[in-house]
Amino acid sequence: MSRTKLSAYKDWEIRNPAPVLVLTCNRWAHLKRLLDALQVCPLSEKTHLYVALDAAFSDLVAPQTEEIARYVRTLKGFSGVTLWKQKTNIGRICNYNQAIDKVFELHDRVIFLEDDNIVASNFLLFMNSAMESFSSDPRCFSVSGYTFQPSKEADPTADFYRAPYFSAWGSGLFRDRYLRANELVKLYGTKPSKYFFSPLNYAKARKLDPRLFAMYNEGIISGKIYGDVLTRLHIIKNNLYSIFPATTKVINQGFDGTGVHCGVLEKPFHEFFEKENQRTFCFALNRTADTYYQRQNCKWFSRQWPDLAKHSLSLYWKYFVRAVGLRKCPPPLI
Repeated sequence: MSRTKLSAYKDWEIRNPAPVLVLTCNRWAHLKRLLDALQVCPLSEKTHLYVALDAAFSDLVAPQTEEIARYVRTLKGFSGVTLWKQKTNIGRICNYNQAIDKVFELHDRVIFLEDDNIVASNFLLFMNSAMESFSSDPRCFSVSGYTFQPSKEADPTADFYRAPYFSAWGSGLFRDRYLRANELVKLYGTKPSKYFFSPLNYAKARKLDPRLFAMYNEGIISGKIYGDVLTRLHIIKNNLYSIFPATTKVINQGFDGTGVHCGVLEKPFHEFFEKENQRTFCFALNRTADTYYQRQNCKWFSRQWPDLAKHSLSLYWKYFVRAVGLRKCPPPLI
């Protein structure tokens, strides 16, 4: 797919913005900060908001869950608000699967946010413009509002880049290429993937994402493998890509100890938004920007997860031996 023209949309030109789906349970303060930020985004008044509220997992958090339900029922500033409230606690994964299935019965795309995300004021403009620009390209698996590397490492000449990654922190998904968690597990998560039986595939994956194999291997061994890891493997294996903004449109607040899978960070990855006043974006393909950001991301991954990157080859040898049966061969020197 080639794009030689500038692809940019003003808010009045986006007639049918993608709906927004937010998953939550009891983090009332986090959710309110997110919804307050969404309400001031251009296009919010044209956007349908779906909130999937899981039931409280204990009596201690039940008051916060009920407060969320009351707040969402009176929420204004969107074209419509739908609350899906579970009667019993079904957990994050089941709540997500049920909610996104319902959305895709009604829409061909959706913007997914976790309740501990906070968005820039031009988040909806970027997401809808990008999704409209790449909706016809089957290689575009998703559009992300989050970008990994800090803003100081951004290329000022680019609005976006393509990369074989995935982030659930503000993710634009297309119905015709979306894979449910159980489908990903069936493809890659029940036993060691044959994709990694080839050292060339391992080398390719390590070059693109130094932490991917170590995360995947750990998940296979422990039996607890995360959907975003399987999604990244699916993207790399099938030569797909996601769209990322040059400067992040999403900041994750969940590293305060309240997140399900997040720890505690002394200093957040991103502390503020840049270029929030930007209202149009150029989506002409820029391979120079793609290469630049992929290199920057790989450096950043290696800095943030040095042990995963350092021991990836040793872990791969153990994986290969276990899968293929080369019991007597010594491991490579690293």
